[in-house]
Amino acid sequence: MVSYFTVDSISEVTNFQKEISNMMHGLGDNPNPNAATVVLVESIVLNQLRSMLQEAFNLSMNRGAKVITNYEIIYLMRKNKLKMKRLYDYQKKLDHIDKTRQGTLVSDSLLSGIILDDDKGTMLKRKRTHIECIKEFDEADEVSQIKFDAIDYLRKVRAAKITESMSFEKYEAYHKARCCSFRSGYAIGKGFAKLEKWLNPNKELKITLSALEVLCFLAYETVAEIVDAVFLIRQDAKKKIGDPFSKFEGGHFCNPVSLNNAVYIKSGYEGVPAITVPEVREVLRRYFNPISGMNGLFYRNMCLDLPIRYLAI
Repeated sequence: MVSYFTVDSISEVTNFQKEISNMMHGLGDNPNPNAATVVLVESIVLNQLRSMLQEAFNLSMNRGAKVITNYEIIYLMRKNKLKMKRLYDYQKKLDHIDKTRQGTLVSDSLLSGIILDDDKGTMLKRKRTHIECIKEFDEADEVSQIKFDAIDYLRKVRAAKITESMSFEKYEAYHKARCCSFRSGYAIGKGFAKLEKWLNPNKELKITLSALEVLCFLAYETVAEIVDAVFLIRQDAKKKIGDPFSKFEGGHFCNPVSLNNAVYIKSGYEGVPAITVPEVREVLRRYFNPISGMNGLFYRNMCLDLPIRYLAI
């Protein structure tokens, strides 16, 4: 299926359907995700990121800047300390990968988020890393105090249970799916060309590599949040009247305790039904429903202290 959301000025179609399909696979969906669902998820991610860019552009204009940097994108995340902690760890991993691959830091051609080498002279403007932006917004030092990420833990438990009885060939394919992202490559300065073309086909906005790196992170988180929410809906659908523990029966990949005694169909992986369009639409309905209240299934995203417009933050 061809997405009609990403046709640029020269009528070239750019989409991330293959990547999103692999991401959903790696996050626990069926190895053959529903094509219509992938197109819907792609449109959701695209609309979310473009809304972020528009808001970030307004912030940059207020600051008198001409380009959108990582500062504006992280500013939108400032109230969600858990996501900022995840971005903090993501930055540290990227720095380690880049130092390993490059051997030595290059001054003016580094990937976004890495400090420029001072050997080129003091006239060069020093780029602000993601970690520095996070520390600036986190005045109470709450991010560094977060020691446990429950959502990330559940995702790892889900992946561990999925791969228990996999053959080597299936595990290799699953590992590649787990490594998939919105980053088109790891070559210096070229890793986000496709993402920029997807988000800004007409070059209306000036986006730095550091901002694209944060957007890449948030795009993946949006897909992950949708998949996680679908499994929550499936778990909720298993509830039986009068049995408060019924929803924890079976392999619905939400509660790690329930996974210990999970009953899987076939090999436990191929038997998982593919995520459908109605399930994704139900996720959006519950997420943006203003009357969910404190007992709502998605209350962690409905808190008044957190932005409710973006799934990833």
